[in-house]
Amino acid sequence: MQQKDLRTDIKIARKELVILIIFATVTMTFVSTSSPLYPFNPWDDANCFFTLGRGIIHGRVPYRDLYEQKGPLLYFLYAFAAVISEKSFTGAWIIECVAASVYSVYSWKIIKLLTGSSGHLITVVPLLTGIIYTSKLFNFGGNAEELCFPLITIALYFGLKAVIEGDCIPSGKEALFTGIITGALFWIKYTFTGFTLGFIVFILIVAVRDKAFKKLWSLVWRFLLGFAAVSAPILLYFLVNRALGALWEAYFYNNIFLYYNGIKTYGIASIPLIRNLYFPARGFFNIAIIYKAYGVMLLLTLSSLFFINKKYRLKVILFSVITFVPLACLTFSRAAFIYYYGYIFAYGFCMGTIPVVKLIIWIENKAKTKKNLITKFIAATLVIISMLSVALSKNTYLMFKPKSFLNQFRIAETINQTPEAKILTYKVMDSGFFTAAGLLPVNRFYCFLNLESFYPAISEEQHRLIEEGYFDYIVTSYFCEEEWDNYELVQVETYLFVDFTGEPILDGHKLYKRV
Repeated sequence: MQQKDLRTDIKIARKELVILIIFATVTMTFVSTSSPLYPFNPWDDANCFFTLGRGIIHGRVPYRDLYEQKGPLLYFLYAFAAVISEKSFTGAWIIECVAASVYSVYSWKIIKLLTGSSGHLITVVPLLTGIIYTSKLFNFGGNAEELCFPLITIALYFGLKAVIEGDCIPSGKEALFTGIITGALFWIKYTFTGFTLGFIVFILIVAVRDKAFKKLWSLVWRFLLGFAAVSAPILLYFLVNRALGALWEAYFYNNIFLYYNGIKTYGIASIPLIRNLYFPARGFFNIAIIYKAYGVMLLLTLSSLFFINKKYRLKVILFSVITFVPLACLTFSRAAFIYYYGYIFAYGFCMGTIPVVKLIIWIENKAKTKKNLITKFIAATLVIISMLSVALSKNTYLMFKPKSFLNQFRIAETINQTPEAKILTYKVMDSGFFTAAGLLPVNRFYCFLNLESFYPAISEEQHRLIEEGYFDYIVTSYFCEEEWDNYELVQVETYLFVDFTGEPILDGHKLYKRV
């Protein structure tokens, strides 16, 4: 690459910005079941977050009044979505469109930074978003990983820009924004801060090496200011509502010391150092085997490091490793394998387009006489492929379906026959039954959370209230066999849906009514 390709002051033209936002919005509109093209988002994770968000705008306090285990900022985002529309996921879809647009813009900035490309090669970004957001790890849309990896992509851009500029230290403004990003990640899912922790270590190494202590201090206080700008309002909210204890217990203590910590490891994997390396390696291997497109993007991203200018290749590799390893170790720190955890690493998949971009540039340089025709053909081909990937998304089977197609709304019709009904979702997560019925939970532990075997307080409260006949209705899984003296089975609903493996499976629910 020639010296003129070292473009550290990356500008996004207005035309480019419009193109990126349009493609990101169109992509999310077709692939996310939160969008107006779909009757409802049936994913239990997204519905748990939305129920918390709806609860916040009605005065409920997360953790204290309604228990969930993600970070409070995620619930505040869903509270914003509930303000836009409490009966649908329209607000969540808008948030997803913004996140996808941010990802598209900063992916393009990184591509331009590392390749010096411009103009028609912007069409690699729609192809990238088409691949990323049609991944089965995306599932139905709206999870924490999806909303957070665009933030890490911004931090990745700051780091790469600093490396290519030569001194490897970002500007004060970028340190402030990195602090804000770290605060947002910390209060959504603190394991996501692994990237910025690595970023901090990288800067410390460089600053100590160069004895740039004055510049380091200017970055530290700006970073802390950004982090505090996010953290202070959140802590104040819980302080005013006398729920700091509930925040500590649910978001920190239970997640750190209880969640999946009861699973034992054996053999060499029981050694702490080996375990911390084994779990991430196993996680990436499993995801790459199950989700082929993810595996291809991982390989392309890894290979992209060898297509970077030799002048700063070693620094980019060092920065990439130092930021990647802490994120990988924090993300896959449990013995249990959760399929969507790997989705957070989509932040770096924009670098996987670099070999493709270099190949396109090579082809154009070879086609001297018909360069303009080749350029248009390649651009059109990339756009068509991206549109096909979106059209073939696993979620399109739900598009334009009536709400009655889903169990949630058929069961809600029965529930709404009882005014102000009290509902419990028992041994099943909240898949939208509260929202479909226009109701809020009446107890703290309102649904199943994959934590019961480690935190028995959830089951104890639910069993006690069931024995007291506290609930008007209990929703449980179709495959759950229960017999209660004070409740009778009144409705059974089943349907086929495409799960995160991409295969149609039978799912269903049972509704019990208090006798």
